[in-house]
Amino acid sequence: MVVSPPSPPTGLDAQFPIAIQPAASLTNLSMPQKGNFLGFSVELSVVGQILGLNSSFLAPPFLNYIANLKERIGFGPSIRVGGNTQDQSTMYDYTFPDKYGHPQMVYKWYDTVNGNPTGTPNINFAEELIYTMGNITGLLGTTWFFGLQFDQPYNDSNALVVAETIETVLGDHLISLQLGNEPDLYASHLRRPSNYSIQDYFTEFQSYLGNLEASPTSNKKIILGPSVCCDWTTDQVFEAGYLSQFGNYLNVVGLMHYPNNNCAIGGAIAPQDALDAYLTHQSALTFAQLYSGVIPEAEAAGLPLVLLETNTASCGGFPGISDAFTAPLWAIDNALMLASVNLTNMMLHIGGQSDSYNPFTPPPGNMSAYSQWTTGAIYYATLAVAEAIGSSNLSQIIDMQTSSEFRPAYAIYESGVPTRVALFNYASDDTGASDYQAVVTLAGATVPAEVYVRYLSAPSIAEKFNITWAGQTMGGVFQSDGRLQGTQVTETIECDTTNNQCLIPMRAPSFALVFLSQSALTASSPSTSSTLTFATTSLTKKVGAGNILVNPAVLATMNGEGGPGTRYLGSTGKSNASAGARQFVIPAMGSLLGLAIGCVLAAGLR
Repeated sequence: MVVSPPSPPTGLDAQFPIAIQPAASLTNLSMPQKGNFLGFSVELSVVGQILGLNSSFLAPPFLNYIANLKERIGFGPSIRVGGNTQDQSTMYDYTFPDKYGHPQMVYKWYDTVNGNPTGTPNINFAEELIYTMGNITGLLGTTWFFGLQFDQPYNDSNALVVAETIETVLGDHLISLQLGNEPDLYASHLRRPSNYSIQDYFTEFQSYLGNLEASPTSNKKIILGPSVCCDWTTDQVFEAGYLSQFGNYLNVVGLMHYPNNNCAIGGAIAPQDALDAYLTHQSALTFAQLYSGVIPEAEAAGLPLVLLETNTASCGGFPGISDAFTAPLWAIDNALMLASVNLTNMMLHIGGQSDSYNPFTPPPGNMSAYSQWTTGAIYYATLAVAEAIGSSNLSQIIDMQTSSEFRPAYAIYESGVPTRVALFNYASDDTGASDYQAVVTLAGATVPAEVYVRYLSAPSIAEKFNITWAGQTMGGVFQSDGRLQGTQVTETIECDTTNNQCLIPMRAPSFALVFLSQSALTASSPSTSSTLTFATTSLTKKVGAGNILVNPAVLATMNGEGGPGTRYLGSTGKSNASAGARQFVIPAMGSLLGLAIGCVLAAGLR
């Protein structure tokens, strides 16, 4: 689906002032932020598609998508595994055969007795998944949030085993364990009685924490919550005493929010009707305002706030918006806004094959032998935000509160020095009439002789694949192996030091990241000599280009589709049952010896 761009805004000047103030004069700079602010949330039911077949056979395109970010920030992004399917999940110490007998990490089944209005499957997952996460960390330094089962809060023995196992495997790379996913929807989803209340939730939450206290898990302060989204607000949960009652076990406050829904609840929303709201800075302001009361309370309790799951719209997003150039503009604006008000992460959700909002999507199982992955437009936002915040872990961000909602801007400071400026042009106009020049000035200082600019560009907000970040693209449908294609382009713009201004061209539509020094540019840039990439010959091979190194039947069924069936029963502890071809790299070790990941490490020029 393709939407029609709205009419360009009118009455805006061709030159637009962007006045950067001295840090000492600002009272609302954010706390220092890390470059992995914008991460990914992977639905538990699709981890076999996204991460790889098992701990020995990781998905090279996925590794490349993650490596792109590590190259820019110096360490791996944060990834959450969970979602709606986590609450009805059970871990087993063996993998699950598909209809061909090939092992899978995830088996999906449906409860036909108790009803399921959302169509969410119950999940059996293999302990192998945790070792798979560990090996990804061993390669790329990723950190993790993981969602625990909360469907049966008084039968939590399996969730406690998961907590103990994941803590042992991931160590310090485990950030937090999410206990309960959107508990405010349990009643409407028929998972609890219709009168299920916040106090009922507290009682169940406390029951699990009491058992956690008595468990072998060494870190008891490892829980994320309350993760409410819809029928309750986080403010209401806090007012009921959440932080005072559970603060000794919490290490993260988890937030869940989508700005719109495509779930057809109360009637379907046409993407064309929803479009305008995504093409204005007001969307980011409204998003941040939701947590204006929560943020100071969490900060007073010493707890970071993480937007654990979000994207352009729930239930897969809007075709024409979520999979088009609108999406990365929206995501960059919202990420920088939330970073400016002291959230610590924003996680873009990845769902099933047909979801429009996915940052990246593997090909369907029956196309895996000859097709590559598809990069969603919103993935480009993760590159831009990583470079905007950079690798210093010192970046402080401020919304510059410009005079136009169609031309927002952010300034980024490090140790009190402005280093980068983020500029937007939300207009979609190929005539050139909506282009503008950002007139960047430095109050109390002189602009540098030159600045360096990288653009996120597309012909229109409706464009889905002809998108570039700094001149590089990820390709079209089934055309990506996770590596950027083309030559990186950084434009050098001479500044007018006499009049203390730099004129930055802003085409419509576009995003620009302005580096105010060579050192700031270098700190956000991949190495110019060599990069670590993961060749995809063993997983996705073009027809006629060589031998496929994995049985095609495995590739044809690698998407985790177990189909309906009886729930697997068995031990959830360690036993002599087969756990698949597990090979694990301890994340703290630098060596990758002994890891047969099913892909080739290829270091070289892109």
